[in-house]
Amino acid sequence: MRIRLLDAAGARQLYESRMARDFPPGELKPFAAMEELLAAGLYEPLTFTDDAGAVLAYAWQVVLPGQQAGLVDYFAVRSDLRGSGIGTRALHLLQAHYAPRLAALLLECEHPAEAPDAAIARRRIGFYLRAGARATALESRVFGARYSILQLPCGETLLPDGTLNTALQTLYSRMVPQPYYRGSVIFYGN
Repeated sequence: MRIRLLDAAGARQLYESRMARDFPPGELKPFAAMEELLAAGLYEPLTFTDDAGAVLAYAWQVVLPGQQAGLVDYFAVRSDLRGSGIGTRALHLLQAHYAPRLAALLLECEHPAEAPDAAIARRRIGFYLRAGARATALESRVFGARYSILQLPCGETLLPDGTLNTALQTLYSRMVPQPYYRGSVIFYGN
C-alpha cells in the first residue's frame, strides 16, 4: 500500500467523487472551508493506494506546525474493502507517516450514547482500538454532536490527556473561525 499527499485539485476530486458518498451531509464540511485549510497549509489529505494507483482508503488530517498532536478529520475505507484489514493497514501507515513530526493523532468518534446508531458508533470505536488507538478521558461537543476522543500514537509514548486536550483546543481554534467557535466547540476532560 502506498500513501500519497493530494494537491488542491486532487483533494477536490476526492471530495466530489468519494466523500459525499462516504459521509452523511451533517458530518461533511463544505469544500470551501476545507480549501481554506489547504491553502493555509494546515490540512493534509492523503490517499492510500494499491500498486496500480487505485484508492483503497483516504484520510484528511489537520496538522499545525510545532504541535505534538494532529487531528484525523476524516478517514474512510472504500466500501467494498471494509472488513478486509485495509483500514488497519492504512492507520498503521498513517502512524508511520506522521511519526517524524507528531507524537499522536487524535480521533473523534461519535459517542455511542448520542449517536444516531449506537451499534455503529461502538463498532467504529472498537475498530480504532483494535488498530492501536488508545481511549482517553476526553470528550468534545462540536456543533451539537458529542464525540469520544481517542489517541492514535505515532511513536512509543502516549501523550497525557491534558496535553491532548490543549492540542485539540488549539487545532479547533485554527479550524473553526470566531464567532462560530465560541459556544459551538466544547471540550470535556483534563
